[in-house]
Amino acid sequence: MDYIFTFIFCFLVIYLLYLFVIILRKKGLEKFKTSKQLEYFKIKFKLDTTKINFKKFANTLAMTNAFIIAFTVTVIDIFDNWILKILVAFVILLPLMYLLYTILGNHYKKKEGK
Repeated sequence: MDYIFTFIFCFLVIYLLYLFVIILRKKGLEKFKTSKQLEYFKIKFKLDTTKINFKKFANTLAMTNAFIIAFTVTVIDIFDNWILKILVAFVILLPLMYLLYTILGNHYKKKEGK
C-alpha cells in the first residue's frame, strides 16, 4: 500500500510540474517545440507537429514521462543498497522509455494521418 502512495505522489508531482512549467506557459510551450524530446519524435516517427494538436501531444508526453519516473522511483524504493538502486533504475528506465515512446509515437503518427 505504501508503494501505491509513493507512485501516486511521484506521478502527481512530476505531472503538475510539467503542467505548470511547460504546458500552461506560452514561453515553456515554445521552448518545448525546439526540445530534443520533440526532435526524437520528429526523426524516429517522422511526426509532423503541424498536423496534430500540439498542446494535447505535450500533455500526453508529460503524463508518459510522469508515469516513467514514478514507476521507476516506486520500484527502486524496494531496494536498500544505493548501487543496486541505480542499476535497477537504468534497467527499468531505458526499456520503459523506449516502449512507451514507441507506443506514443505510433499513436500520434496514426492520428496525423486522419
